[in-house]
Amino acid sequence: MENYLGLIIAVENYTDPKMPKVKFANNDAEKFKKCLVDLGCDSANLELLKDSNPTKTTIENKVKKIARAARIQDTIILYYAGHGFNENGKNTISGVDTELDSIEPTTIPITKIISSFEQSESKRVVVFLDCCHSGIEFDDIERSPLTDFSTDDLKYEYKNAEHLMVFASCKSDEKSQADVKRNHGVWSYFLIQALQGKVKDIYDKNLLFSTKLQKYLKDSTFKRVKFITPEKKNQTPVKYGKETDDKFIIADLTKLFEARKIEASSKGFKLKEAIFSYSEEDYVRKLPGFESGHKVPKKIDHYHESWIQKISKDLIQDELDEVTELLRQILKLKLKDFQETTIEDGYGQLSTLHFDYIVGVTQSKNSADEYVLNRSIENFKNSEIIGSDKFNKAFNEDFDTLTLKLNNDIDIEELIDHIEEIDDRDLIDVQYSTSDLSKCRVEVSGFEGSINFEVDEIQIKVNKCTSPKLLVESFQQVYKELGSSGYKKLIQ
Repeated sequence: MENYLGLIIAVENYTDPKMPKVKFANNDAEKFKKCLVDLGCDSANLELLKDSNPTKTTIENKVKKIARAARIQDTIILYYAGHGFNENGKNTISGVDTELDSIEPTTIPITKIISSFEQSESKRVVVFLDCCHSGIEFDDIERSPLTDFSTDDLKYEYKNAEHLMVFASCKSDEKSQADVKRNHGVWSYFLIQALQGKVKDIYDKNLLFSTKLQKYLKDSTFKRVKFITPEKKNQTPVKYGKETDDKFIIADLTKLFEARKIEASSKGFKLKEAIFSYSEEDYVRKLPGFESGHKVPKKIDHYHESWIQKISKDLIQDELDEVTELLRQILKLKLKDFQETTIEDGYGQLSTLHFDYIVGVTQSKNSADEYVLNRSIENFKNSEIIGSDKFNKAFNEDFDTLTLKLNNDIDIEELIDHIEEIDDRDLIDVQYSTSDLSKCRVEVSGFEGSINFEVDEIQIKVNKCTSPKLLVESFQQVYKELGSSGYKKLIQ
């Protein structure tokens, strides 16, 4: 959704103490803006006015500014949540400095706003008003259902349509209701649901048209208000304005739905095959089993590694004891939840009801006088624990690597070919050796870490130790980026 210019206004609290608070106006506006950003709008082209900012003068100036900036290819979007009035036959919206005893000079006529937009070069203007007395009653016209075109066909057919439409939350003689259970205005809640792609049967080839949006808003708002108000009040959303045809695309949700499919696929991973790990190096002489008569190794070989592993027993014992106490305190594990503890030369394993915690010590491959301590959590019996708050509190900053062992092999050459066909190394790049195409390294823009692919595993390593949950989310983001670039056969 490029070429959208938006002004989003929330007036929740007023300087005039006589003006009642508009419940959830800020939340409505913030969520509305987020919807547009998620749909592909440039956040820099969406201005949000809330708190003390939306004064009458500021609103008028911002409307003029956006009208001057808009070009013929642009769509202007205005969203307003606050108090509306009908004074002397004029529908107006309020600013934070509106005075209840002086309504007309301290509010902005809706017709004045629309007139400014009409004078712009833009031929596509959509206004959303969630306020009382904002509606103008018009007869609803039911339009025929959409024929079976592709999304591209639909975009092409209606790309030159001219529209100026106002969606209002209620008729002039009604009040716009708040929904305290949902922390939104009733009408705004359903508008946001529609823009988030959460409503069944209102999208045509991933496109949201004005006609279906209005029908959904009208039906859902009317029913909800009847349900939540003891007096069974009426709230009837309306749509009015001018349009050159009956097919105006309010939103294109194609990218949103595609991203959602990819994310769902990545969440479908069997996390019991996940391994969270971290390695650190230190000097051999610092091992608790290193005694005064011992000599620091000068060679990297099997003999010295075996000796290092033998004197690391106390280190491993202390590590497992510390983790045991941590799990008792935070995860509330009891003795019956600890299944087995094994300590051998250079190896320790603490098996619990949910997972295994493993510690290993080896000689460094880079320096003979250093050892490597490897920590990992693996063999998950219950993968749901990975997302739990207590588990992630226990291991908040302990791991920097997530390794996923796969059921089916990855076609590394196909992955390399796909990335090279994208031909945008600033976005995604791949490194490999032609002498060994069983593995490759992928770099994705914005991801701070390494992504290594082998035939039967994927390894994500971040630059700073973090929690297991955030490591999984890092993988999901990488998977999403690969999927959004068209590579959907990564894992079957």
